[in-house]
Amino acid sequence: MSLSQNFIDSALCCSLKIIRALHEELNLFEEKGIGFGGDRSLNIDLISEKILIEKLSEFGNILSEEAGFIDNSKDKTIIIDPIDGSYNVSNNIPYFGTSIYFEDIASVIVNLSNGDYFIRDENGKKFDNLFRKPFSATFRRDVVIFEKAYQNPDIVEKLHKHGLKFRAPGALSLSLAYGEKSKAVIYKGEIREFDIAAAKFYNSDCFWHFEDDLIVMAPDYKNLEEIVSIIKE
Repeated sequence: MSLSQNFIDSALCCSLKIIRALHEELNLFEEKGIGFGGDRSLNIDLISEKILIEKLSEFGNILSEEAGFIDNSKDKTIIIDPIDGSYNVSNNIPYFGTSIYFEDIASVIVNLSNGDYFIRDENGKKFDNLFRKPFSATFRRDVVIFEKAYQNPDIVEKLHKHGLKFRAPGALSLSLAYGEKSKAVIYKGEIREFDIAAAKFYNSDCFWHFEDDLIVMAPDYKNLEEIVSIIKE
């Protein structure tokens, strides 16, 4: 088995353990202080992080949103967001996941609420589900995913002016992964590597626009140009 496949299998195993923890552990949403990334840490964040660190440390150093950098004396680093969408899971909104990037080798993004997962390695990219055949169709690609829309009413107004529908699900890495089937993904706010590293690798075949506090991603370059132009109005 190749290094990337061994890593992917281990990451998916971690995801199953996190899903089990969500059903079995107590006090999941108890606050545990502020994590390395600057957000509040919930108990489920720390439980998930522990599962990932214990299983994945054999592959590389760890850079985690909660604990920061863990030096395992390896050549490569694994960037993890143990729970992407902590506010969603703690409010029973079924859109949250885990995001894992093995530097230059593989990425794994899992929707912990329904089992959808996105993986990429040297063999390409794959969308599947941990529990069942994944939903697949010829998608319309006419909706924009807009993370942090509530903080950017000016952009909301511009999208409305141009008749563009958008959704703001609340888990950036998941949205950037699912975004391969959307018109575009917009994020405006603080950009942290924990939130985007795995999705950048997974959707490296899409088109990206980066600024200090702005990300726009689209599967089609014309859509990228359109959305960036609207934002800049």
